[in-house]
Amino acid sequence: MSLVLVAACVERAARTSQLPTGVRGTFPYEPERISVHPLTRYWVSPTGDLEVEARIELLDPDGYPARGIGRLELDLESQNGRRVETWILVLSDPEINRSHFDDVTRTYLVRLSLPNNDIPEGADLVATLVLPDGDRLVGSGRINKAPVPLEPSSKPPQDPINPTED
Repeated sequence: MSLVLVAACVERAARTSQLPTGVRGTFPYEPERISVHPLTRYWVSPTGDLEVEARIELLDPDGYPARGIGRLELDLESQNGRRVETWILVLSDPEINRSHFDDVTRTYLVRLSLPNNDIPEGADLVATLVLPDGDRLVGSGRINKAPVPLEPSSKPPQDPINPTED
């Protein structure tokens, strides 16, 4: 019995007639579209700075979320078309790609700092993925009103279950 198992585990080369058909040339599930996911928002960082929490979604030809490689360019633009800031993320680097991909939402999560907290009302985030062959995927989405940053408090937060009196 164990001889049969050992013989079955020996790896053999596939014959041409056994190769899968239809998968020739480019990878069939590479990104075909890009979108700025609706979860993209302004947020207040732990240091009190306003930032853009960008979630970028790549979709394959079947419309399913996918990972991709290339150069991700993110441009924040005001409603009058003024470019506020530009960020570039190199998704061709496997470590950068892995560290920014959120497996729960199936999006790339990028927290973008804004110099001088310059946040235009109702800005658009334009996402461009420059693929290795030079093709570009472009998508954009509106970012709603920015939150008001909280003033640093000198008092520690109270426990909501057992509040203490001052």
